[in-house]
Amino acid sequence: MRMGCEASSRRRALAGFGGSQLALLVPMLALERKMRRTGGPGIIPFELAGTPTRSRRILERWGADGQSSARLSLLLDYPYLVSYAGLQAAICDAASDALREAGRSRLAAAGRLVAIGQLGAGVFDAVENTALLGVLAGRSGRLPSVARTCACAKFALLGLGWLYAALGFLSRRQNR
Repeated sequence: MRMGCEASSRRRALAGFGGSQLALLVPMLALERKMRRTGGPGIIPFELAGTPTRSRRILERWGADGQSSARLSLLLDYPYLVSYAGLQAAICDAASDALREAGRSRLAAAGRLVAIGQLGAGVFDAVENTALLGVLAGRSGRLPSVARTCACAKFALLGLGWLYAALGFLSRRQNR
């Protein structure tokens, strides 16, 4: 009975986090297009700029319109990071179950840590967003470096989660 409740809870989590992620992705993609239309890059190069000089160049290329879009994108990213971190954690939890069912108990045991890592990616993203909002507000200094470090950590943890999810998916397919 417990397994049925866990599976049902996981399905609800996947649907809720996935739905909110899609709902937030639409306006974020529109803001990304606005940033690019100014002749500047999208938000990811800003996350990875790493220095005050590179950040300033991006801000100059964006101008007021691009900066306004970037600011709104970063603000929308706070609820978005909750949705993707929750979705990733639930997917990693499902992958762990699939690996356990496939007899890969060592890989399955790593699932809890990988899922927690997805939540950690969300924390890194929140710190990154806060640093970038500071850059947009004119406070540079070390903030671009903080943002880049957090972005790299976020992407590494998410990549690990995607890899783990793929292993779980492949295990489930091989067991059919």
